[in-house]
Amino acid sequence: MKQVVKIISAPWMMGGLFIIWAAAMAMATFVENDYGTPAAKHLVYNAWWFELIMLLLALNMLGNIFSFKMWRKEKISVLLFHLSFFIILAGAAITRYIGYEGLLHIREGETENIMFSYDPHVTAEWQSGEETDLVSVPAYLSPATPHAFKATLMAGDKKLKVRSVAFKDEQLVLEVVHEGETHHLMVQGNRNAIGDAAVLELPGGRFRARFGAKPIELPFGVRLNRFVLDRYPGSESPSGYKSEVTLIDAANAVEEDHSVFMNNILSYKGYRLYQSSYDQDEKGTVLSVNHDGTGTIVTYIGYFLMTLGMFWALFAPGTRFRALLHQVDRTHRRRKKLASVMLVMVTLGGAQGVVGQTPPVPDKEMAAEFGAVWVQDKGGRIKPLNSLHQEIALKLVKHHSFQGMTADQMVLGFFTHPGEWQTTPLITVKDPQLREILGVTQKKAAFVDFFDANRHYLLHQMVDAAHRRSPAERNKQEQELIKIDEQVNVFYITQMGQLHRIFPSSKDLMLPWYTPTSRPRTLSAADSLFVTGALSEFIAAVRLGEQEKASAQLVKIRDYQESHSEELLPSDTILNLELLYNRLSIFLWLSTYFFGIGAVLLLFQFVSLLRPQLEFKWVMRIGLVLLLGGFIYYTFGMALRWVLAGHAPWSNGYESMIFIGWTIMFAAFIFVRKSTMILPISGLFTGLVLMIAHLSWMNPQITNLVPVLQSYWLTLHVSIITAGYGFLALGALLGFLSLLIVILRNGRNYERLQLTITELTSVNEMSLTAGLYLMTIGSFLGGVWANESWGRYWGWDPKETWSLITIVLYAFVLHMRMIPGLKGQVAFNTAAMLTFSSVIMTYLGVNYYLAGMHSYAGGDPVPIPVFVYYTLAVFGVLIVWSQLNEAKMQKVKG
Repeated sequence: MKQVVKIISAPWMMGGLFIIWAAAMAMATFVENDYGTPAAKHLVYNAWWFELIMLLLALNMLGNIFSFKMWRKEKISVLLFHLSFFIILAGAAITRYIGYEGLLHIREGETENIMFSYDPHVTAEWQSGEETDLVSVPAYLSPATPHAFKATLMAGDKKLKVRSVAFKDEQLVLEVVHEGETHHLMVQGNRNAIGDAAVLELPGGRFRARFGAKPIELPFGVRLNRFVLDRYPGSESPSGYKSEVTLIDAANAVEEDHSVFMNNILSYKGYRLYQSSYDQDEKGTVLSVNHDGTGTIVTYIGYFLMTLGMFWALFAPGTRFRALLHQVDRTHRRRKKLASVMLVMVTLGGAQGVVGQTPPVPDKEMAAEFGAVWVQDKGGRIKPLNSLHQEIALKLVKHHSFQGMTADQMVLGFFTHPGEWQTTPLITVKDPQLREILGVTQKKAAFVDFFDANRHYLLHQMVDAAHRRSPAERNKQEQELIKIDEQVNVFYITQMGQLHRIFPSSKDLMLPWYTPTSRPRTLSAADSLFVTGALSEFIAAVRLGEQEKASAQLVKIRDYQESHSEELLPSDTILNLELLYNRLSIFLWLSTYFFGIGAVLLLFQFVSLLRPQLEFKWVMRIGLVLLLGGFIYYTFGMALRWVLAGHAPWSNGYESMIFIGWTIMFAAFIFVRKSTMILPISGLFTGLVLMIAHLSWMNPQITNLVPVLQSYWLTLHVSIITAGYGFLALGALLGFLSLLIVILRNGRNYERLQLTITELTSVNEMSLTAGLYLMTIGSFLGGVWANESWGRYWGWDPKETWSLITIVLYAFVLHMRMIPGLKGQVAFNTAAMLTFSSVIMTYLGVNYYLAGMHSYAGGDPVPIPVFVYYTLAVFGVLIVWSQLNEAKMQKVKG
């Protein structure tokens, strides 16, 4: 027995279970993508062996609590967050085996008290004589799991064996064995309803089966009085929706009115009702119902204790984190005795231009006045025209300016001199075959080049063919075709004025604003004439050089906006702030700033490592001040975007990417006194992150939030988990840098560089610890947000699953020092670098390669960029080289 306990609680067992658990969950996400959620649940998430892994991990943790005597005073904080996982697992078990959930569909004016389970059930009934046997169990059937159901029924003395043998398109085939004879019964299922019953008459009785949602009677009724759907002004995008309901409990004489909307729930007798969806005609609502009060409370207690324990462990004396702090200080002092490592600071600058014929240039001040007019975008957001013009310029020429012209001058020129701009090469065409079709020799093509003499679009058939192929199957030419086609269309609709929705409706504030080419049916005759003619008069005045008349016309447009939609217009302060934000291009400018400084500082840092006699103390101080100034400017940009958007700036891919860059620099300044290597590598990577954020597939546009994202729990969840990404990214960078230094070691510099590696590794472990804590807390706060939004704190969605995988893998990395064969600085830094791939999968891969509520591609993957393969090759060479050099040094030293 002692030997069994020893094996279960062994560190190598813990590491093996971590890897197996993470691999199983990763496999499940791809199974779900290819075969559906039922297949993933049956094969992995609800499988006995998967729960056995969690049980063994819990026993292993329990054994290690005793092995490391975590009840000691100095270990109480560590004990607390380890014990919290037992509580979280207990809460999950209660939810899994006792709680239940489903959907309640109600039409306006009707009362319902029957909900339908989320999980589909197979209900089988065997009637023989006067006796009946019935089973109704969840069955996660899919084409990949056609055998997910089996049961044995007994009525009287007649035994019946039933199992599923085939499943496709909601049709289930059951094999029924009775008295040695085999029969087959086809059952038409319906996951969202009860399902039709299928009957099989047998010599000994009657067998009935159905497949679908299980009806569950509620101890109360809910009447839908009214469903209300609000939209962003001038948009079809919902800003919020709610169900005005009456809860009716006749047995207890209760009749209460409630409003149920996103992030506002109805609780009664252990049941929680959430706004989930609604009918297309907006006359009915779908509420999700959750009955899991005990499991949720237990889990929340676990979350609280985990957060408290992790936070405490960062500051309590005697913990691993505090020991690392002291070790870094000792190593740093020893290294300073050997050499003074200094850095040199230089600034980088660059210029860019576009080759092509320059059309007439509108007056810059007049274009700026034009850019200060309000416009309503397709999402319903009201913003300055300057913001729209920058988006147009970015789409067409990949920059906010063109040949010295601002975006406002460029778009105004589209209107004042349309012919000249149609012949101006703007659109990049890289593919030689496409250039041959268009008849152009340069890489830039003009709008007119895309049409023949009869105004036929030359790429029409090729574009249609490209769109018919899935993203994963498109070749490079087809990908370029789609981008070019989008640019051609943007140019056309801009010149037609179809993007310039600058005229509000006088009758309904929620209607889309009008463009100059609209037919304003809701306006008076005078207003209609103004809408259709105001912009044309302004353009004509600009073309003729009549500046005063043009300015007066813009004043009339602004007066019209204020008189017809004053309630919706942002303040002049917001207008000026957004114009300032657009003019500064803070994050784009900082990408070059941080990348340039980081690259040069890193270069000099390596020179200092190889030539320790060089000292540049004053340069390091200047560099610190400049990077700190850049960080303050970065923070100002984040705050400014928050004010303009009206919500925290991490609600989409672009915003979360720039927040990751901010947290990397934040983490660097926390650890800057521990190692001089941190700032250069952090500045370099922050610049790289900002550059990635400004690639064409990232959208920097400020947008409105969808209803489910309007929650303070979401703000906490995203900010904390993204901050965790920053610390984990810093760990990967330090791992990369440490392996480079391992390669540079030789017999002459071994002691000095080894101290640097030890210093970086200790800081790396602290960074990974902080990152793991933040990611763990952030992930579970995401569970709270999900539970408060739609009634489920965990649903094995690919995004949350990969978050858990990342947590498990980093827990493995931080426990490697306890596992024989995996100890050592080279192994740790290699793992820190490679494990960041899980963060990338969590952050980007799930969005583009897996199906789920967080997915952009709906499981239809986009091609993997070529640079990924080159990066993997570089990492492979680095790992092998560092391992060989480490082995060589170990032989030399001992």
